[in-house]
Amino acid sequence: MKKGYLIILILLTILTVCSLALNGVVIVGLLRAQRIALDAQQTALDAVSDARTIVTGISDGTFSYTLTVEQEIPIATTIPFNEEVSVPIHTTIPISTTVVIPINAGLLGTFSIDVPIRAIIPVDLEFTVPISQSVDIATTVPLDVDVPINIPLAETPLIDYMDEVDAALARFGEALERLEGKLTNPFNSDEE
Repeated sequence: MKKGYLIILILLTILTVCSLALNGVVIVGLLRAQRIALDAQQTALDAVSDARTIVTGISDGTFSYTLTVEQEIPIATTIPFNEEVSVPIHTTIPISTTVVIPINAGLLGTFSIDVPIRAIIPVDLEFTVPISQSVDIATTVPLDVDVPINIPLAETPLIDYMDEVDAALARFGEALERLEGKLTNPFNSDEE
């Protein structure tokens, strides 16, 4: 019977050593998994911090674009002119002539008399000339222009979404920081 006890005792010792060795392998694996999880948590925290920096940079940025317009614009229209133009005339008209006047002297016959006329007639007039005209215009205007467009993102509705993204990233970062405590000491029940 001593031999049976000895065999059982050796088997139990071998099983205990194997169990301890397996527990050691499991503990080493769990410590490696903990280290990997802590590294992943730190990488995620860094990524969240970088993302928040990018979101803040976008919020302070400006959308810039140059719109190039190359187009021909046809124009066809009639422009009516209804105007009254005032025309002043300020001048003098010199008259220098000789007028032949026939005089019937009855029995003596008809005589012609030369009458010289020399005069200066002043003209001081102003009159209104109505102009009523329609002018037809038909042409094509080539338009080749670059229009710079600058839109500050802070003045768009996009800024509200950026604020929401930043707040969500902040909450995610806080959750990752709480996760570090749980990963470092998984048996501490004080941290929520």
